[in-house]
Amino acid sequence: MEKIHPCKDQGSTLLEILIATIVFVIVISLSLAVAAFFSRFGGEADADSSAQLDAHRAFSRIESVLRQGWSDPTILDDGDALQVEVLGYSWNDQTTQWDRIDPATWRREYDLSVGEYFFVDSSGVEIPVANCTVRWERLSTDPTTEEYHFGDVSCSIWDEFGNSSSWLLAVAIGTHQLDESGSERLPGLSFDDQGQAIVVTLNLQRNPDEIPYSIRSRVKRRNYLAQAQ
Repeated sequence: MEKIHPCKDQGSTLLEILIATIVFVIVISLSLAVAAFFSRFGGEADADSSAQLDAHRAFSRIESVLRQGWSDPTILDDGDALQVEVLGYSWNDQTTQWDRIDPATWRREYDLSVGEYFFVDSSGVEIPVANCTVRWERLSTDPTTEEYHFGDVSCSIWDEFGNSSSWLLAVAIGTHQLDESGSERLPGLSFDDQGQAIVVTLNLQRNPDEIPYSIRSRVKRRNYLAQAQ
């Protein structure tokens, strides 16, 4: 019986095919891993961009209110809220809304009888003063819940006649970021009175996988009484 000997060329070809297959599988695996990484990175970048936009939008709205302050601010709720008197708001009974008097028409006067400055408009009518509170209100009062670390930012304004209105400046402001000790979460929003400026700190990170974003800025108060003196 004739013996059959394996062909050396055939054996080499099978080995090459096996090696090529293994290399192909490795390349495909690495390509999929790289694609998944860049896909996740792109998602994080989009999320970070969204957080930055929301944070700056919220800060801008808060800043616009604080710059209208007349009196020294009062920090409330361990820094979660701030109360200040604001100039130029008057309640309109017909529209049931607040009218804003153009600051360009204001004129400063001095009352000798009481030794205080006040403002009047172009018609000589004294400009009203209203009370305003900007507050970061937590979504929950239970510290063990996730909602406790997030809150909505609201603005309330009222006068001595009982007229009042409230509206939202931002929603779901909070973070998963811890403080320097690593034991407590940072607040979503906090205020600190530093003389002629109010330090506003805003932290935003809605998903723990996202990069936290923070804004800390000094808002100089337009304290007209101090300027007049």
